[in-house]
Amino acid sequence: MPELAIAGYSPEGLVFEDPIQQVRIQFVSGGGPRLELIEPAGAQSPVEGILRRGGKFYHLAYEVSQFDDAIACFTARQYFPISSPAPAVAFDMRRIVFLSSATRTLVELIEARTEHELAKCRSGAE
Repeated sequence: MPELAIAGYSPEGLVFEDPIQQVRIQFVSGGGPRLELIEPAGAQSPVEGILRRGGKFYHLAYEVSQFDDAIACFTARQYFPISSPAPAVAFDMRRIVFLSSATRTLVELIEARTEHELAKCRSGAE
């Protein structure tokens, strides 16, 4: 990815596939915020339709500790779910959901790790 290296970014491991979301993913970091590069993993991928219409797939992602409450909060502020909450390979099978505003601002909510999961990460346990 030479075009990203110019901006100071480098891959965080290998490209992997999420069959639930029907995408291939590559995380990159370095020159600014962490980026998640995605591409469709098949014709039924939600990303395929966006690309076919000439759209770009930009969104902001937030990791939230109160996942269901966060969905309710965004919904109360006129964001509408465009997907059902589902586990995501990219986030160790924690739930994600995509919401869109009337102005088509796309937001992804990512369920935060539990304290137990964080403790396991800190200790290096599986």
